Amino acid sequence: MKLLKSKLLIALAVVFMLTLPLAASAQLVITGVFDGPMTGGLPKGVELFALSDIADLSVYGLGSANNGGGTDGEEFTFPADATTAGSFIYVVTGTAEFNTFFGIVADYDGGSATNINGDDAMELFHNGVVSDIFGDINTDGTGEPWDHLDGWAYRASNTGPDGDVFDLANWTFSGVNGLEGGTDNATADSPMPIGSYTNDTVSSDAMTFDGIKSLYR
Repeated sequence: MKLLKSKLLIALAVVFMLTLPLAASAQLVITGVFDGPMTGGLPKGVELFALSDIADLSVYGLGSANNGGGTDGEEFTFPADATTAGSFIYVVTGTAEFNTFFGIVADYDGGSATNINGDDAMELFHNGVVSDIFGDINTDGTGEPWDHLDGWAYRASNTGPDGDVFDLANWTFSGVNGLEGGTDNATADSPMPIGSYTNDTVSSDAMTFDGIKSLYR
């Protein structure tokens, strides 16, 4: 019996070790994009969500693809900061406008990387490889189902990251001009559900080798 338990423990440990690279590559996800209605089309930017603790964000970066012109590569690289599982990260163009409109202090100024309109796509990079995406980088989004000029797009909970292939079904949209009609997000015609994304994997107990061992003691 002890021999059987030992063999099963070894097998489970091997499976666990094989899944580590996959888990490590899926720690950050794009959960929202927005194109604000204030002067200059501000604020603009993205909301991201940490699926697990990240010790060094500098392995991640962002890039925008404007007007269907294809990828511009990684235009913004995060500094070597840490973040915890379940945290939202806001990278924006127009930090003051973001605070005024959403009532939240932005985490990072994305500069040109987040200077997006409602017809632009956004790529999230991990170690230089696209790990999540919003929109089609080779298509001008004007008139497309994901067009959100002066509005927003928001990811459905428990979806993502989607790699380098955009999955329209994983998103909801304000429609064009959804953020107009008021003075801030709360009074807009279609308020963005900012900070509402959830993912069950974050609240689940993490799979650890010690945890596996405890099942067979």
